[in-house]
Amino acid sequence: MKFFEAVPDELFSPLASPNRALYADALDVLYTAYREKLKLPEDMLYSMLRSRLEQQLAEATFEGEDIDEDELRDISGRARFLIRKLGSKGWFEKERGTDFREYITVPGCSSRLLELFHALREDTPARGYSYVFGTYSTLKVAHESDSVYDKMAAVYGAYDNTRALINLLQMVYHNVKHYFQMQIDMHNVGEVLASHFDDFGQKVMEAYIRPLKIKDSVPKYRVPIQNVLTDWAENDDLLIAMANAALADRRGDTPENCRADLLRKIYWIQECYDNLERDYLDEIDAQVRRYTRAATQKIENLTNRDQNIRGNLHTVLTALSRNRRAADLVDTIQPVFRLCEQTYLSESSLWYRKRPGKRTKAAPVLVQETEADTAAAAKAAALLRSEYGRGAIAAYVQGWLGESDVCRSEDIPLKNDKDYVMSLLAVLTGGDRSADFTVQELDGERRENGYAIPELQISRKENNE
Repeated sequence: MKFFEAVPDELFSPLASPNRALYADALDVLYTAYREKLKLPEDMLYSMLRSRLEQQLAEATFEGEDIDEDELRDISGRARFLIRKLGSKGWFEKERGTDFREYITVPGCSSRLLELFHALREDTPARGYSYVFGTYSTLKVAHESDSVYDKMAAVYGAYDNTRALINLLQMVYHNVKHYFQMQIDMHNVGEVLASHFDDFGQKVMEAYIRPLKIKDSVPKYRVPIQNVLTDWAENDDLLIAMANAALADRRGDTPENCRADLLRKIYWIQECYDNLERDYLDEIDAQVRRYTRAATQKIENLTNRDQNIRGNLHTVLTALSRNRRAADLVDTIQPVFRLCEQTYLSESSLWYRKRPGKRTKAAPVLVQETEADTAAAAKAAALLRSEYGRGAIAAYVQGWLGESDVCRSEDIPLKNDKDYVMSLLAVLTGGDRSADFTVQELDGERRENGYAIPELQISRKENNE
C-alpha cells in the first residue's frame, strides 16, 4: 500500500501553512480531548479549543485561509474554523449519536500521528522499559505451561520485544551522536555542563544505558532465552502443534507456512542475542566514551581560553604543578599573587631517586695477545684436528658399522664423554657430500650412562662400499 493510500492527501497541509504553530497546538488539544473521553462531543472539543488557545486564536491572522468573515470576527468563530479545517483535512470525522449530538471520531492513522506528536512535544525518555526481561519471562512462563497456544504466542511476543529492543538501541546510538552536534554550537562552560549532566545524563544514561547494564541486562538473560527457543526448535511435534495454533490464530494461510514463520522468528531471535553485545551494546559504549571524552576536552578548552581571573589563575597553577622548582616563575608572579608554598612529608620525602647519567662513547680498548695465548690457541686447534677431526669421526663411524652397511643407536657405545661427543659430531657431518656415511634421525631417544641421544640410523654410502 502506498503512503497516501493509507492517509488523506491533505492531512499535513495545516502543518505547512503560516499558522502551523496554531494548528499543532490544536492537534495537541484534540489528542488530550479524545484520550480523556471515549465518546468526544464536538461541543466539548470546541470549548477546550477556546479555553486553551484563546491567546493564539486572538493573535492569528489567517491570511490566505478560507475563513468566513463571521468566523474571523471573534474567538468563538475562529475556534469553529479550526474544527472545520482539521476535519476537512482528515484529522477526525464526525458522527451523529442517538441523542442527536455530533461526536468526534479519530481514525487509526490520525491516532498514531497524534500520539507521536504528543511524545515529541513532551520529550520524555522511555523509562521503565523491560524488553529483555519481558522476553525472558514470557518464554519461561510459556515453557513451564502445557498450553501450545501460550508457546506460540510467546514466540511472537519475544520477536516483537526483540524488534523493539533493537529499535531502541538504534535510537540510543543516534541520540548520542546528536549530542556531539549540540556541543559544537556551545561556547560556554555552563552550557556544556548542563547539557552533559542534565540532558545527556538524565535522558540517555539514566533512561537507557543504565537499565541495559543492570535491570534489562542482555548478558544476564541471553542464555536462558536461547535455551528455551532451542528446545522448542528441536521438538518437531511441538512445532507442528504450534503451527496449527498459529493457523487457528490467523497468523498464516497453511500449517507449513506457519511452521516456517515460527522457525524464522526463533532463529532470528537467537541470532540477535548472539550479536547484540558486539553489534549494539559495545558500539553504544564506545560512542558514549567518545562523547564523554569530547565533553571533557570541550570544557577544558573553554576553561583554558577564558581570559578572566579564573582562567589566568588556572594557567598559573597548572604551570606551577608541572614544575616542582619553579623559583623564577614564583618570583615573577609574587608581586601580583601572594603565593605561599605548602609542602608535606611522605614516605619518599627524605630521598630522591638517582637518575643514571648519560653514557658517553669512549675510545676502544685494544686487546693484545701474548705469546702464551697464541701457543694455547694453536694447541687447542691441533687437539681438535687430531682427536675430533673428520678422519677421527669417520674412523669412529667405521667402528660402529663394522662389516654391516647399517647400524642404529643401540650399536653406538656411550661409555664416556668422547663417545657422546663423537655421536653428536657424526650427526653434524653426516650431511656432507664428502662423508662416507649418511645419518637419519628417527623418533624417540636412547639413554645410557646418563647420556641421551636421538634414535639414529647410520648407513654406509653405496659408492664407497
